[in-house]
Amino acid sequence: MDRVQQRRNRIVQCLRDQESCNVGDLAKALDVSTVTIRGDLDFLEQSGCISRSYGKAVLSSHFAFELEFREKEKVRSEAKQLIGRAAAQLVNDGDALIIDSGSTVGFVPRYVDAHKRCTLMTNALNLANELVGDVRFELMMTGGTMRADSYSLCGPIAEQAVRLHHFDTLFIGADGIDLKAGVTTTNEQDAQLNRAMLEVADKVVLLADSTKFGRRGFCVICSLPQVHTLITDRGISDEYRRALTLSGVNVIVADE
Repeated sequence: MDRVQQRRNRIVQCLRDQESCNVGDLAKALDVSTVTIRGDLDFLEQSGCISRSYGKAVLSSHFAFELEFREKEKVRSEAKQLIGRAAAQLVNDGDALIIDSGSTVGFVPRYVDAHKRCTLMTNALNLANELVGDVRFELMMTGGTMRADSYSLCGPIAEQAVRLHHFDTLFIGADGIDLKAGVTTTNEQDAQLNRAMLEVADKVVLLADSTKFGRRGFCVICSLPQVHTLITDRGISDEYRRALTLSGVNVIVADE
């Protein structure tokens, strides 16, 4: 992650901790000029992550926070399992799959039919640990730098490993889905790895429960038309369902 991204992440963290901050306080806390901070705030505001008034910056109510992995597992677990079960129906015998880290996509392999045999690459340490010895999958890992808060691997080594292969289907999650911003996350390294995954997959299947709609992180993974299929729950609004369909996305509601 470069210095600019690190600084913007720290600005977001400051706003989470203190609710609002002014330019001077942020410049002092991050040991940079007020000109630099104003540039960062301009970027974050244009990305929809913050709003500004009376000389202070606050996080947008639509900003997507990244939760620690064990926290994510507990949020809307039933809906995520239904989504994972629906996604598993798209897996064919002999497929080469790549599965991102995340609490929703991690359910997909659990529901793959027992008679199917697939190759599966993942950057998720928890998923790899779960699938060790599972006869349904020839398991591969990306390698890379570990992110302890997400139990995942990322960085240039992971990206290189991904680009050396080709996959039938990518199963991917997101921190936010916005009609304008597209599919987003809160971590730049994750976004870079996700973009590498998109390059080497024939089909992109996005798994997201309905709380992700209308939220956005400041790291873009892809535009909505790059997604082939979205699997979500019945909380999706008619507005989002229509807009996604018009964008060419096949929308599957898991509990319908």
